Amino acid sequence: MSILLFSLFLVCLIGQAISGWLAYNRSLEAGHFHEITLGNYLRTGHFLDGIFSNWQAAILQLAVLISFGSVLRQKGAPHSRKTERTTHRKMAWKLSARSTMREWLYANSLSLAFICMFIATFVLHGLFGQWKYNEDQALRHLPAMSLSAYSGSSSFWVSVLQCWQAEFWAIGLYIVLSIFLRQEDSPESKPVTAGDEQTGETNE
Repeated sequence: MSILLFSLFLVCLIGQAISGWLAYNRSLEAGHFHEITLGNYLRTGHFLDGIFSNWQAAILQLAVLISFGSVLRQKGAPHSRKTERTTHRKMAWKLSARSTMREWLYANSLSLAFICMFIATFVLHGLFGQWKYNEDQALRHLPAMSLSAYSGSSSFWVSVLQCWQAEFWAIGLYIVLSIFLRQEDSPESKPVTAGDEQTGETNE
């Protein structure tokens, strides 16, 4: 599965690079600028911001799903733990402190990894977003904007929030639809014969 997914990622990335390069050169031509090579396009804010604006949102989606899934429940969802009351023994185990920082980091390593990746991609989205914005300003013969000004501008936040709302909408739909719908032989679905009220048993 990982080989297929990473292969699809590369196909889409190459397709984005080529189609973005062609579209960018049309913009340059319209602004009476010289066209650039594909290699030079890969170093533009137009290309890099397009990557990281989507990456940060997709990583946020998984970070939220993993982190919230460890403390919240959704009755009937296959990826939620059961909603029955937790026993005293289980609660004591869940709340017990790890003996070392290394154990704590490992116990929470998956969510921490996605949170760190989200922070990194969010920062890069801001940097390359400013780069792209100033490239567009140059094409229109308008003044550039500083990073601090861009990070607080509506131009930046509209791109961020339109990505975030799409990710939260998608994962919310998945959680709700997975209660009632099935996909035979998929680990992302409850068994076909399972009742709607049945939750998964992951991390039980």
